Amino acid sequence: MTDGRDRPVNLAVLMRDGFTVLNNRVLVRLAEEGHGAVRPAHSAVFEFLDDTGTTVSTLAERAQMTKQGMAELVRHLEVHGYVTREPDPDDRRAKRVLLTPAGREVVGIAQRLVPEIEAEIVALVGPERSRALRADLAAIGRLGATVPPQE
Repeated sequence: MTDGRDRPVNLAVLMRDGFTVLNNRVLVRLAEEGHGAVRPAHSAVFEFLDDTGTTVSTLAERAQMTKQGMAELVRHLEVHGYVTREPDPDDRRAKRVLLTPAGREVVGIAQRLVPEIEAEIVALVGPERSRALRADLAAIGRLGATVPPQE
């Protein structure tokens, strides 16, 4: 509680806010190119989906969320034509989530935007600080290998 005072800002909040700003750039571009049905939460599907398809259970595990939550994200994307579910040839009880052509287009737009966003960051902070930022974020990411996941 802050009693109306400004909330203290820590590194985790700053990193989250930076991610949100960059992710919103992608969502704006997607909307401009006709993909306004894609929301921030859907990145958990696109990010963790294998080219050969992935079960909802595996997607949920990779995204560290519930199966029910992931199923809802997949359902939304399926209704809007970005993914399809097909029988898993390795497990008849399961279905694999696969990208449709529209889903592949979304991934392509996001991937093409990465160099543009990274160039903006270099222009903002300079090449040396950008390289240091990349190294620092990678080091922070490696902390995850030493901390057990929460159940």
